[in-house]
This record gives sequence, structure tokens and C-alpha cells, in this order.
Amino acid sequence: MFLGLVEAADAIKAAIQQGLGPIALIGSMTFDQILTFAIDFGIQIVATVILFLAIRFLFWKPITKILESRKEQIDKDLADAEQAKANALEIEASLNKELADAKAKVKEMLDNAEKEANIKRETIINSAKEEARRRLDNLEVELVEEKRSMEKQIKQEIVDIAFQAAEKIVSKEIDHDKYLDVVDDIIKGAIK
Repeated sequence: MFLGLVEAADAIKAAIQQGLGPIALIGSMTFDQILTFAIDFGIQIVATVILFLAIRFLFWKPITKILESRKEQIDKDLADAEQAKANALEIEASLNKELADAKAKVKEMLDNAEKEANIKRETIINSAKEEARRRLDNLEVELVEEKRSMEKQIKQEIVDIAFQAAEKIVSKEIDHDKYLDVVDDIIKGAIK
């Protein structure tokens, strides 16, 4: 479980050599191997520097320009989206206000229509009552006139019958005007 001091030192040495890779082998290499390693290492360093410089001078500006333009486009799109959202919220608020106004107008129109209907109903009812009262008054007037007409007709018939009866009873000539006056007095006394 616990390693001894020598074993721990060996484990540390092995970990360092493994981490250093080929550099750790330099102590065990020959001069030719070290020279080959140094040349390879130098070529890799030079290639990396050339690659870095090529990227820096040939591609860095176009790439940063593309990235900057893309960033500007994204920022513009975000700003446009924010503006569109603000416009949509404004339109929604406007539509909600218009909807509320329309509902209020509809309610007002319905209330006005109900009031007008009630007024028309009252007018029609009052007109019908007035028409019925007028017809009833006309009917009463017609009945009174009919009664007078009938009384006059009956009176005339009584006078005619009385006159015919009197002519038959009294064979002498009678003054018709005096007789009518007498008959009128008799009828007035009989009606009262």
C-alpha cells in the first residue's frame, strides 16, 4: 500500500520521463541521434513560425474582417430583433386598446339600441292606448248619435202612427202643425 522511498523516487522519475517524451532520451542518445533530433526540432520550430507568420500576414486580416462583419451583422440582427419585439409589443398594446374601444362602442351601441327600443315600445304602447281611447270616444259619440237618430226615428214613427190613428178616429180635418206640437209634448212627457 505504502511505497518505500526508493520506489517512490523511481515512480516520480518514470512519470517525469514519460511526460518529457523524446527529450528525456537525450541522455542515452548518441551524437548523431542528438543532431538529427535537433535538426528535426529546429525544422518544426521554423515551420511553426512560418505557419504563424503566414496566417498572421495572409489570413489574419481577412479572417478578422469576416469575423468583425459577422459580429456587426449579428449585432444588427439583434438590434433589429429588439426593435421588432418593441414594435410587436406596441402593436399588441394598440390592438388591445382598439379591441377595448370596440367592445366599449359595441356595448354603447347595444345600450343605445335598447334605450331606443324601449322608447319606441313606450311610444307604440302610448299610441295604441291613444288610438283605443280615440276609437272608444268615437264609438261613444257614434252611439249617442245613433241613439238620437233612433229616438228621432221612433218619435217620427210614433207621430206617424198617432197621426194615422187620429185621422182614422177623427174624420175631420186636423191642423198638422198643431198636432205635431201636441204629440211632441206627449212624447217628451212619456220619455221623461
